[in-house]
Amino acid sequence: MKTRKRASALLTLVILVGSLAACDTGPAPTPTAVTEPTPTFKTLPNGVRLDPSVSGTVELWHFWASPVRRNALRRVIALCSAELPNIQVNDVVKGFGALWDENREAVLAGQGMPSVIVEDRPKINERARDGIDSNLKEWAERDGVDGSQFWNFTWQQSVYEGAPYGIPYETEVRVLFYNKSMFQEVGLDPNTPPQTWADLEEIADRLDKKNPDGTYERIAFLPIVGNASPVTWGYTNGADWIDEAGRPVLTDTAAIETLEWMKKWLDRYGGYDKAREFMSQFGPAPNDAFMSGKVAMFVDINGYASQLNFYRPRWQGSSGGTTSLEWAVSDIPYAKNKASWSGGFALSIPRGAPNAAAAWEFIKCATAPVAQSSWARDTYSMPANISAASDPLLLADPSWKFFVEAMEYTRAGNTPIYPQWSNELDARFEPIWRGEVTAAEAMAEVQRIVLEQSITTPTP
Repeated sequence: MKTRKRASALLTLVILVGSLAACDTGPAPTPTAVTEPTPTFKTLPNGVRLDPSVSGTVELWHFWASPVRRNALRRVIALCSAELPNIQVNDVVKGFGALWDENREAVLAGQGMPSVIVEDRPKINERARDGIDSNLKEWAERDGVDGSQFWNFTWQQSVYEGAPYGIPYETEVRVLFYNKSMFQEVGLDPNTPPQTWADLEEIADRLDKKNPDGTYERIAFLPIVGNASPVTWGYTNGADWIDEAGRPVLTDTAAIETLEWMKKWLDRYGGYDKAREFMSQFGPAPNDAFMSGKVAMFVDINGYASQLNFYRPRWQGSSGGTTSLEWAVSDIPYAKNKASWSGGFALSIPRGAPNAAAAWEFIKCATAPVAQSSWARDTYSMPANISAASDPLLLADPSWKFFVEAMEYTRAGNTPIYPQWSNELDARFEPIWRGEVTAAEAMAEVQRIVLEQSITTPTP
């Protein structure tokens, strides 16, 4: 009975409470406003604004498969992960060349492209024109990326019709590497490398060494050995190759003279086929011609110094003993003026890429001084960021100081109007070296073809 009374009383109480609630005609309580967290922007040492609140997964395509370079890139990613804790970066290695082909196909298909791609900087104009890379102007202006942070030519290569389509990442400069040990052995001053083309010829007479059968045991120098194209050598002879309007000028006297000068060097060593036969006995470092002590001087990018420092090659002189190969760097020998040539890469966002906002934050971090200095210390590549190139740890190496100074006179040598001009040029060199055509004939043909292929011609 008591249980029934308690249940009845409880039911009465519930009904009473419900009635009182129904009679309440006062205003409903105002809900608490839900607001998004305010981003906390951070200004990097180069004046660029970074937003650590951005989140997302970034897939980065690159071709740096060697242990040194891939580990260097992962160090950059780790540094940026500390600055951007909400962004996950996954690096994916692709083959050189295939990297850009696959990206183009993915963009045109509208799917499968990465968030960030290592872009071939001299080709950015072409990729921007074709709608492969994204226009970064709005973001760049918002966040203070204005080109002043980078070597000027690296920024200009990344801009198409006034807008950046990539942010410069790394570059290079070409210099002369020479074997000081070999200089000393033949009585040359090891601290006086050749400065001019005439110096090269004079020194070569001392350094060349033949076998009893007339073949060469070692040679002093070949302009086609190493990493300097005829365009680079042309710069040292006053050939501009491209005029102020961006048009190739390939029939210029200085350009033709340069090619004839290069052919004379090949003829000196028995012609193109003999020169190639001599070089066929060598492989990649540390078994290349320079580290093997078989070529006294050659031109390469500044990054080659990292290989010399890593392998510490030894050299066998005429006495038969083996000693450390002492080397040094100098300006590329010139006929008229000091000159060099630089290529390099940028970081771009493919059109339609996923997580583009996160990709942009990573790009800003990876091209800032701290990350760029880390990359340069690991790879010995020249950072595109100017202040990073002056990292005290890098400048502790006297060679690095020389590389930075050489950056002041290097050239980019690309033209946004005729992006394929150098490909057409490269295809004509071997017939010149073999003597099948004259330099003048070859350049006239290339000039005609290139001028027919302006950037306004649609890409197939």
